[in-house]
Amino acid sequence: MPKLDRDRIRLWLEEHNWSVSRLAEECSALGEDTFPEGTLRNAVNGIDPMRPGRIRVICRVTAKYGDGIPYAQLIATERDGV
Repeated sequence: MPKLDRDRIRLWLEEHNWSVSRLAEECSALGEDTFPEGTLRNAVNGIDPMRPGRIRVICRVTAKYGDGIPYAQLIATERDGV
């Protein structure tokens, strides 16, 4: 399972003045399952990996409420130390 590019998602949250809590709420509303805030916080901080389906929901939320982050840019790469 991939990890999120923590710098990219943190920058989006900061630019849109969002908390991880709000992201979790919006993902839960738009997705098919519940995004626990603690689980999402660990993923945003680069601690835990996340299922690809959940990452796609984050992509949809970022597109709905802003400029959007494509899946390929949202996942961490080897250069990110994953």
